[in-house]
Amino acid sequence: MWRKSKPYLLLLPATGTIVLLFFGGLFDGLLKSLGYFPAIGERQLNLDAYTNLLASDSFWDSLELTVRVAAISSLLAGLLGGLLAIALFLLNQYSEDENSRLWHRLFQLPLTIPHLVAGYVIVLLFTQSGVISKLLASVGMIDEMTDFPVLVNDPFGWGIILAYTWKEVPFVLLMVYPVLARIQKSWREVSRVYGAGNRNFIREIALPIMMPSWIIAVFIVFVFTFSAFEIPFLLGVTYPGMLPVYSFQLYTDGSLSDRPEALAVNIILVLMTICLGLATYYFSKRWNVMKGWE
Repeated sequence: MWRKSKPYLLLLPATGTIVLLFFGGLFDGLLKSLGYFPAIGERQLNLDAYTNLLASDSFWDSLELTVRVAAISSLLAGLLGGLLAIALFLLNQYSEDENSRLWHRLFQLPLTIPHLVAGYVIVLLFTQSGVISKLLASVGMIDEMTDFPVLVNDPFGWGIILAYTWKEVPFVLLMVYPVLARIQKSWREVSRVYGAGNRNFIREIALPIMMPSWIIAVFIVFVFTFSAFEIPFLLGVTYPGMLPVYSFQLYTDGSLSDRPEALAVNIILVLMTICLGLATYYFSKRWNVMKGWE
């Protein structure tokens, strides 16, 4: 009995501390967003912070930007990561394993770069005075550096999308490729016997196998991008900001009376993330049932 429970008891102090801080902070934020804020003399629960947010144009503009950036970033990262995973899988089918491992490590390099550093890389490369604009101007493709399109600190969020796409493609690849790697080479040989080319093999075998992992990977990227702070704060515009930046600005720039609204933004982010997770789980299970895997 002691041997079985000893590992859990040893982990209990660290786990208990993490759970207490996380859920304690979440519960405290929920209470303050509902109006219970003794520091400013408010002790009655109400929904004023949420009603004020829903009536604010700033909140809806920030929500629109957040959904747009998260959706485009996750879809681009998912498509590119899925294509690279399939390419690595086919490369492993036709070449030595050492070459496949080399390309795999190469594609994983962006994972080692912190997101804040990735944001600065995008600034150095894609601003109108950046490396790419100087290069294009020097070869005569544009007349002046100011002719380069505004991709950083732009209202649409292209700089944020570029940064997250570059950073999250290796993550999608890491999630999907191990699933494809479990496909036996004999399956490919059998498919050739029946006259199936690479396109048919990918469509009929590889894609159905990788789709559950791919959907989960895209969802994780979407949720992470939806609630991330560093890159939107660095590459975004002053208005509108993505919801995490909007919450931060309300919390730091406003008065104490504005903090319930800032915390209400965070609670809305949590609720939307939970709803998205449940929807993704539902569609993933439905996909498995349709394909006869359960």
